[in-house]
Amino acid sequence: MDRVLIIDDSKTAQAVLSGILEPEYLIEVKDDALSGIAAAESDPPDLILLDIHMPDMDGYEACRILKQEESTRDIPIIFITSLDSEDEKVRGFEAGADDYVVKPVYPLELIARARAQIGARKARLNALAMERMTVFKEMTVTLCHEINNPLTTVNAYLHLLQSDFPGLSKPARDIISSIQIETRRLSEIISTLANATTAATTIYQRDIKMIDLSSCTGKPRQ
Repeated sequence: MDRVLIIDDSKTAQAVLSGILEPEYLIEVKDDALSGIAAAESDPPDLILLDIHMPDMDGYEACRILKQEESTRDIPIIFITSLDSEDEKVRGFEAGADDYVVKPVYPLELIARARAQIGARKARLNALAMERMTVFKEMTVTLCHEINNPLTTVNAYLHLLQSDFPGLSKPARDIISSIQIETRRLSEIISTLANATTAATTIYQRDIKMIDLSSCTGKPRQ
């Protein structure tokens, strides 16, 4: 379930916002900007609802800090405030807010805005994951080519040793055989990398797939 962090010093606002969103989201509440920032940094939520007028630090400054930190910059922030002037809204967006809701809050509107922001964030993260996978695949093609060239040369020399020097001692033949076994294992790994889209996979968080090379090394995973 997606998580929403509410940062608001008003107990009434906390209760109202929590009541609207609890059926769909896990809710965490903080009474001031400093504790809210700390909570977001330690365990980033999927959405932040942020009040403007709070003690010690206002919402504008808190928003700027959250948008500057690497661990929280991609979290959508919706300002929840009674300030309805154009200047205040502009200040909010300039601070980095993704949306702006004026009190009194209408439940269906807030739910719709929360869904939109969380959905947009997931779409951005999925697009980034796909971009990284594309880069990985391009690097894989280059890597396989660069490894295959010297590996082919090594295999050719091993073949020459066996065919041109039939009188090699048994220890020497055993060494050559061991090298051939290891080069075959390397070839299998390269083949797995080259066919990354169909190789055995392990699924991690956010459905990002990583290649499982243990399937072609002949050794169990640790």
